[in-house]
Amino acid sequence: MLVELIENQPDMTVCGQADNVTDALTLIAQTQPDVALVDLTLNGSNGLDLIRHLTAGNVRLPVLVLSMHPQSLHAERAMRAGAWGYVSKDESPDAVIAAMRTVLADESA
Repeated sequence: MLVELIENQPDMTVCGQADNVTDALTLIAQTQPDVALVDLTLNGSNGLDLIRHLTAGNVRLPVLVLSMHPQSLHAERAMRAGAWGYVSKDESPDAVIAAMRTVLADESA
């Protein structure tokens, strides 16, 4: 559903999907996306590790965390790790797209 939501935007395209840190880092290096949507739950690791890898590698890639975990418990940790924004999976599709646009505009979401 998320892929369809993004693909239905006239100015957005999904570059790919990965379910673990290694595949995500490889995909990011290959496709050079404008923004990364990162879930905190990944196979064999977590989204915070992915964000830390990107930050440690001096990659200036806006990262928006999209997670089922409560914002009150995890948003601050994600932002400290280097995320530019945090949005709950419980938010409306319009809110998710708005958060992506905010991060793409180089602002915190």
